Amino acid sequence: MSTNPIPQFNLFRLPTGERVWIPADMVLRLPDRASLQPGLLHYLIYIPWDDTYMGLIDPAYRDFFRTVLPYLHARTTDVHVATCLPFVKELLCTEPGPVDEQVVQLAFILHDSGWSQMTEQEVADSLGVGGLALSGEAVNPKERHVILGMELAQRILREYAFRPPLTTVRRDLIYQAILYHDKPQQLVGIGGIPAEVRMVCDVDHLWSFTHANFWQDTVRKGVEPGTYLENLEQDLDGYFVGEGGRRKARQMIRQRSAEVKSWEEWVAQH
Repeated sequence: MSTNPIPQFNLFRLPTGERVWIPADMVLRLPDRASLQPGLLHYLIYIPWDDTYMGLIDPAYRDFFRTVLPYLHARTTDVHVATCLPFVKELLCTEPGPVDEQVVQLAFILHDSGWSQMTEQEVADSLGVGGLALSGEAVNPKERHVILGMELAQRILREYAFRPPLTTVRRDLIYQAILYHDKPQQLVGIGGIPAEVRMVCDVDHLWSFTHANFWQDTVRKGVEPGTYLENLEQDLDGYFVGEGGRRKARQMIRQRSAEVKSWEEWVAQH
């Protein structure tokens, strides 16, 4: 994850032939084959998986991650999960009470597995937004992926040999976290939500503010970096349940702001 402005940018060619500048350390790919028309293919742009990402996974959960990994290759979910898992321990330090870290780790590894069960059109529809707030056609795929993800999680948790076995309470918390990870406002409104569920939501939403996803999304959502930065800042407070997540996101916004300034200077010179 970048903490400093990126000194150089490279051109990335979109399926339509248009070219856009992205940080030189970003690798973006288009699927070799796709059912969507060229004008929609930018929604399927992804960051390719590399086994070096395994180094970000807590060794205690790497075997489980490898079990789930085949279900994480849609929508850059594999890179997303690996990149954000280190935030779990960071946010644990901000919680005033006890939190079951195993539940958070397992739930987060599983939370987006439902995308693997969905069509390319549904994936494209889910990305048809210019910021964080969901609207229009993006809502239904988002809601469907959590149902499919919970069903897949139920099967995986039944088949995986945990030592010691997971308790029913832990399994139920994992399912609840999967169902609610995209609904921060609803979590706040309900109240009394377990810390584990809240934390999965906030760890997930920090992805939007990472170097990798910020620049990926400017391309696949077709949003100018400066505009996307403004959208993230505007939606930030309502996008998190806990103050720890908000603080971390604000820190990352400052990093992205410096990168956008470098991008604007680069584009002006080229």
